[in-house]
Amino acid sequence: MNRVVCLIALALMLAGSATPGAAAPATKEDGMEVVLVTGAQPGPALWKVSSGDHVLWILGDVAPLPERMTWRSKKFEQLLANSQEILLDDSDFLLQPESRRDFDRTVTIQTLPRPLTLQEFISPELLARAKAVQRKYDIEGKLEWMRPWYAGSGLYYGACRSLGLIDSPVDNEVRRRARKAKVEGTIISFKPTFEEQVALLADAASDACLSRNVAIIEDGGSGLRRLANAWSLGNISQLRVLVPKYALLNDSWSPSLLNSCKYGGPKRARDFFEKRTAGWHAEIDRALRDNRSTMAVMPIGWLLDPKGYVAQLRARGYEVVEPE
Repeated sequence: MNRVVCLIALALMLAGSATPGAAAPATKEDGMEVVLVTGAQPGPALWKVSSGDHVLWILGDVAPLPERMTWRSKKFEQLLANSQEILLDDSDFLLQPESRRDFDRTVTIQTLPRPLTLQEFISPELLARAKAVQRKYDIEGKLEWMRPWYAGSGLYYGACRSLGLIDSPVDNEVRRRARKAKVEGTIISFKPTFEEQVALLADAASDACLSRNVAIIEDGGSGLRRLANAWSLGNISQLRVLVPKYALLNDSWSPSLLNSCKYGGPKRARDFFEKRTAGWHAEIDRALRDNRSTMAVMPIGWLLDPKGYVAQLRARGYEVVEPE
């Protein structure tokens, strides 16, 4: 599914007006331009989890990725063809309206009730940084009327479009390949109901989410492009450095700052996170018991964090071989 459209329907009014290539060339610290990779690329190697002669292979997903890159992994396809099941995560907090009324409500909560404006919720310094980013990427729109969460989303996706980046297409591609190989898919999903999400996002007035998004993109896009290239080329050492700093939706193993904003505070975020990880534990235990070979796709931040999911799998008695 498209993991962007329903969450930031109004925010994309900002992103949609970004002119591709309008931003200054994204450059590294040495002043050299960061050129996005194109064409077929293998992506990162897989994590191998074993229980006796039963194996689970995990692909770590990330966003964003180069728009003109096509993910092609022969090893993934071969392993998928020989697997009995694939585990997929669908727990990202994204509004998915099922009716016109629901869609209208998702639009309504993204704007501040008049006469309130964005400057009443964030510091003057952050507002100046947000406007500077808006100018840098030539993103049009009324930033001042948006709630901090959606203002940040609009700036982030507008910057991505300008930089030649898109939300990760890997999940959809994996599902397509699984259907083609006739491999059964199991969806792991733990998130609030639509009504609960609307209520939480309507109260999302914290400036933390906007600050996080601005920090990701105010370097001109160098970090995002390096992240996208590192995943495409399978550079694990670079991903370990870049994912915590630049990956928006899956930046860490523990409940992130963004999730704390979305879920109405750290406690709610932790409760959601514990349910999500418990769901993964149950499905992996079952799959490694019942299948000779299983595939899985999960946020790569979970796999790279030293205290993350890999550590928990080892604590549960599984052997884990990490890619280098």
